[in-house]
Amino acid sequence: MKTSGQSAFLTRMTHLAELSLSDRAALAALEQNPTQLAKRQTVFAPGSPDDRIAIIRSGLAITRITSGAQTTIAQLFMAGDVVGLSELGFSSALYQTTMQTDGTVSLISRKRLGDLARTNPRIFAMLLSMASLDSVTLLDRLHAVTRYSAEDRLMHFLLTVQAKTDQVSEQGSDRFPMPLSQKEIGDVLGLTDIYVNRLLRNLQKRGALEIARPYFRIIDKPAWVAQLDYKDRFTAVDFSWAG
Repeated sequence: MKTSGQSAFLTRMTHLAELSLSDRAALAALEQNPTQLAKRQTVFAPGSPDDRIAIIRSGLAITRITSGAQTTIAQLFMAGDVVGLSELGFSSALYQTTMQTDGTVSLISRKRLGDLARTNPRIFAMLLSMASLDSVTLLDRLHAVTRYSAEDRLMHFLLTVQAKTDQVSEQGSDRFPMPLSQKEIGDVLGLTDIYVNRLLRNLQKRGALEIARPYFRIIDKPAWVAQLDYKDRFTAVDFSWAG
């Protein structure tokens, strides 16, 4: 969790590369004029024409894919994340993205993003790196959901949430927030809420997980990492190609 006045977005970017004063100014300009949104308020609606992306300044947003009565939570966007980069090739939002908590977002037009590519290509390249990071972690979760046991996919998901939280943390806490209900965790992993409840209770009983809502704590993270051969993609992003 963040404790300083530096924005989560800037903190994430400083983890990618060393930033010059002009880089920091360009990033700060992207976060101007934030919009405050309440829990469950829409960031992007599917099918609605929209030429913007959104920087999550505070709070957490989720993207849902719905088919009939079935819902999948495809992405979690925390403070410092950028929503919409993967949909730049479409004239409207493809999926429903809503705030999971109260928070603030900065909305940026695609034209402004295009201008950034010309005026500050290094920052634009960093944004592309963040988009690729989202894609890679989504592929990792797809593999876990289709090939792992139910408990292992839950453990994999919790490791990913902690790794993502650590990227904007400045105090090194071993606790991380989990603002999803058991049903919503099930919608991430393709499990029922009853099954998620059972899995969480079993991890707690074995002393592998501590839960004090809204925080979770993995007791022996190295053991989980070894068991799952878990790869922390958030610490492995290589930005050297952009100069």
